Amino acid sequence: MVKTRKPSTLCVQGARSQTSGPVVVPIVQTSTFVFEDQQHMLDSVQGKTGDHVYTRWSNPTTKSVEEKISSLEGTEDTHVVASGMAAITSAVLGLVKGGERILSSDSIYGGTLHFFNEILPQNGIQVDYADTNEVADRLSDSRGKYRLCFFETPTNPTLKIVDIKKVADAARATGTISMIDSTFGSPINQRPHLLGVDLVMHSATKYLGGHSDIIAGTISGSKETVAKVRSAAKLLGGTMDPFASFLLDRGIKTLSVRMERHNSNAEFLAERLSRDNRIKRVHYPGLPSHPQYDVARQQMDSFGGMLSVDLDTDLIGTRRFVDSLDIFLNAVSLGGVESLASIPALTTHYGIPEGMLKEAGICNSTVRLSVGIEDAADLLDDLMTALDVVG
Repeated sequence: MVKTRKPSTLCVQGARSQTSGPVVVPIVQTSTFVFEDQQHMLDSVQGKTGDHVYTRWSNPTTKSVEEKISSLEGTEDTHVVASGMAAITSAVLGLVKGGERILSSDSIYGGTLHFFNEILPQNGIQVDYADTNEVADRLSDSRGKYRLCFFETPTNPTLKIVDIKKVADAARATGTISMIDSTFGSPINQRPHLLGVDLVMHSATKYLGGHSDIIAGTISGSKETVAKVRSAAKLLGGTMDPFASFLLDRGIKTLSVRMERHNSNAEFLAERLSRDNRIKRVHYPGLPSHPQYDVARQQMDSFGGMLSVDLDTDLIGTRRFVDSLDIFLNAVSLGGVESLASIPALTTHYGIPEGMLKEAGICNSTVRLSVGIEDAADLLDDLMTALDVVG
């Protein structure tokens, strides 16, 4: 009988049993593969053999990390691509055609918003937006008019929480494909597929990779659904390089232990910052004051390494705060071992209409903090020193 492995074991060894061969998955750094004859090649092109043909289609190093991510997410299959945006675009364009509609929560990553608002309309795909608290109700009242429902939780950058199971149940009842961007949660803190979500997406650049040295994206779900995404990704060309796949696999090996530190550091900082009167609001789902704290407790094992703060100052003061930080590096992205700070209005959500920013809870004084694995006391001192500079 095969015993169920815990996430920390899956991070290191996946679900496979190995009796011989290399401990570390080799890097198969090749663009193409050789066949004995044309019949062998044809059988492989038709998918009869499972052999690799061309690295834009599949690669042994990439396949290995795909299997590990599937074991973590509890899904049948995973496709790994060259970025988080490649994962989103491949999934949406592989599953939704012109004339169909998408329902999205209104609080999502800025790059996704730009794709939804600027590219999809050119392809005849309309995106409607719902408040994060109303996504499930909008689906239930939709009479099946949506092909896909897309949402994030926790959201970027204000850490709103969407009830995953409620949305998944409403999507299934209306024949809608549910898709979540679970980047902020990571597979250690939440596993949406086990709550009924069809497709789980990650920007693997972030926590999965964990070291700010690769760009990658993942889509996990059933074999049937992921096959459609994989087919689109082959044509769109967002191929994952084998060496990047190797680095992703290496990053995942320490994901569980890294997340323990990310979680504890962020929770410590959120609690301390919530007591500082120079900060108007701390956005962190692990605080009892968070509006969706009870929902977060139900669907998350821990609350993640991301938090945002609304400073009691204007944009000039907010810029001075970020520029005065020392340990928190002035950079976009998140999920690496080093702590980062950014102003969403000037970076991830730059160019988004003011009305949409307001609906998402983003203001000019919002600062997004990706809390790393440094010493928590050092991180707090860094933030307090910068607050002192702002006054």
